[in-house]
Amino acid sequence: MDLYTSAASEGIGAPDVSIIGVRAHPVRSPRIVESLNVLRDEAVIVEVQTDAGISGWAEINGLLPALAALVEAEQPHPRDRGPRHALIGKDLGDLNGLIRDLRANSIISGRAGLGRVAIAGVETALFDLVGKLTGTPAWKLLPGASTTPAQPSIRPYITIYNRGSYADVVAKGKADIDRALSFGYRSFKLEATDYNTGAREAIDFVSEIRSHVGDEIELSVDNVYRWPDYESGLHAARRYKDLGAVFLEDPFLPEQWEMLRRLTDDVGLPLATGGGMQSTSLFIGQMEIAGTQIVQPGLHVNGLLGSHEVAAQAAQRGRRVTSFGVAATSLTAAGQLHLAAANANVEYVEYAPYELFPNLLLRADVAKPEPMLIDGTFMVPTAAGIGAECDPEALERYRVQV
Repeated sequence: MDLYTSAASEGIGAPDVSIIGVRAHPVRSPRIVESLNVLRDEAVIVEVQTDAGISGWAEINGLLPALAALVEAEQPHPRDRGPRHALIGKDLGDLNGLIRDLRANSIISGRAGLGRVAIAGVETALFDLVGKLTGTPAWKLLPGASTTPAQPSIRPYITIYNRGSYADVVAKGKADIDRALSFGYRSFKLEATDYNTGAREAIDFVSEIRSHVGDEIELSVDNVYRWPDYESGLHAARRYKDLGAVFLEDPFLPEQWEMLRRLTDDVGLPLATGGGMQSTSLFIGQMEIAGTQIVQPGLHVNGLLGSHEVAAQAAQRGRRVTSFGVAATSLTAAGQLHLAAANANVEYVEYAPYELFPNLLLRADVAKPEPMLIDGTFMVPTAAGIGAECDPEALERYRVQV
């Protein structure tokens, strides 16, 4: 299941540079207190520091106090001493060996749940760091990756969020799509959730957007686990298929495997799951038991290496990947491009630029540059590491006590 033992990464590193620190920086946007979006308005920024004065960075998402504690954990159990014990004092001459030691030192706390998210963040920071020190884009360091990209360019899709009254949802959805079309987007995912749309409105919304954009624009639907019973999900999925949806995301809870597989068999609309799942084994369960055709690892949850492992498992089964990209900073936005560069089955990356959503303060300030969207696509990243650098002043400005 794990790919980090692959010979492809052996010998890659910077042997004259040593790790001197592993830090967690919890940050939160002050813009909205009452309706904080924990995916877009807060994060833990992971930093791996070196004696060369260069740091590797990553973003992780979840319960901030738990993630910060897990990143900086120093524990007595010989198989659960934590990231600092595994890394501090080590040189960067063998990236593969560092990740092996990191995982071996986190057997109890780091194999699933938020513990896995914390370790994934440290792994991503290591890839960023070694990439910077060797002048190598992070995707070229991934196990099994070729020196040439798996695809020549990378396509984004954008999620149209569901907020306000139903009338607001429709009006804002149309306006957001019109603005995104001017950026070159041609694929949109519509949130049809139970936050503020009834069962009928969850279908009517998609119908209204389809009428607005015509038949040439690609639409998918995210139900965010809304359907409590099979028949409700079946009715909606059939209507979405009639409206030309290319996939349906999370109609049922992830563990309702039998309902997910049955829906695929009865409707034939590809299902997507996995946004927020932490471990590769959970994705394998979705593909093997639930029959999911599209899996959605996220850089801020699974890390770059963990997402790469999920993509490899999907490729073995002939499944596709669309990354989970609702995140707070450009560290995740940039990291997704490396996942796609290394894996041909990454069909889309989920991406919402700051220019379209200027209320995303962390996205604007914490890490730069933002990936550049050209005529609706991204070029394969060529910058060293992940390609985004954190601003220490912004980290201090948005830091919160946890």
